[in-house]
Amino acid sequence: MKYKKILFIGLGGAGQRHLRVFRSLFKTNSKYYAFRKTKKTPFLNSDFTVNINKDLESEYGLKVFNNIDEAFEIKPDLTVISTPTALHKVPMFKAIDNNSDIFVEKPWAENSKKFGFFKNEIIKRNLNFHISFQRRFNPLILKTKELLENSSIGKILFVNFNIYSDLRQWHKYEDWKSLYAVNKNLGGGVLLTEIHEIDFIYWFFGIPNSLFAIGGNYSPYNLDVEDTVNLILNYDLFSVQLNLCFLHSDTQRNFCITGEKGSISWNDNNNELIYKVNSDSKKVYKNDLTNDDMFFMQAKRFINSWDNKQTINSLNSAEFSLKIVESAKKSMRRNKIETIKNE
Repeated sequence: MKYKKILFIGLGGAGQRHLRVFRSLFKTNSKYYAFRKTKKTPFLNSDFTVNINKDLESEYGLKVFNNIDEAFEIKPDLTVISTPTALHKVPMFKAIDNNSDIFVEKPWAENSKKFGFFKNEIIKRNLNFHISFQRRFNPLILKTKELLENSSIGKILFVNFNIYSDLRQWHKYEDWKSLYAVNKNLGGGVLLTEIHEIDFIYWFFGIPNSLFAIGGNYSPYNLDVEDTVNLILNYDLFSVQLNLCFLHSDTQRNFCITGEKGSISWNDNNNELIYKVNSDSKKVYKNDLTNDDMFFMQAKRFINSWDNKQTINSLNSAEFSLKIVESAKKSMRRNKIETIKNE
């Protein structure tokens, strides 16, 4: 797909990374525009350090708008949305009104209201849609998907995911307490922010029958969002346990899928996947990919080989990952097992 006019909505850390990626893929053959509401994020290098000697407009040839309606008057071919989660919907629907393809940061929004209408419009207008679950493009995650599809470890017995991150270290250029992730009105909370592994669970195993969640503001900080959640997702013959915390100093991201014939274990800290069959066979897969590499890989796929099937898959992952989050929040409020509606 050749995009002539690309409009970026939001140019914080995530938005600037998408800008770097698309700019490098299209070189100088496309025009770049942006709508920035606060302009609080300075020019960031690829390692997210601040570069006071550069500005976004001159470095990337950007035309920046202060009004979102004026921005859409350019009739973009592609709209890339990287605002705080609670601010995704307005530009997404404006993009649809202008028949623009959509590339949006995860999650789709802070809730699933109006998703059905959105999905129908995307399909009816034959637009391309992608939600940025870039971790799906990690070869180790793709290998896990392959092993599961081939029933390489037999019947699944139980699954465990651990995601411990420390958002206090994410953006050294700003006060972490101002991040969308820790502010309810911006769509924060660990469930929405660390939704990647919820997407993995949906992608690997499908939609769970039910779930039970406990969690809340367990850290010593007085936040209006949940920073820690323990989640059990129930399937017909096995369950998945997911532990989430984004205020944990011992950062780690891993999972172990145990089957009757063996296990699949992934550790993001050392980029390693271990596939065991019985006790006498073990294969270790490694790579040295960076997070930026996965962003490049997903952008290349979106540009070069996207089709209606890929759009439907992306719509489904956006929808059901968010439905799992909403059911988890409901379970925490009611202290009850909640079913997942598969509609």
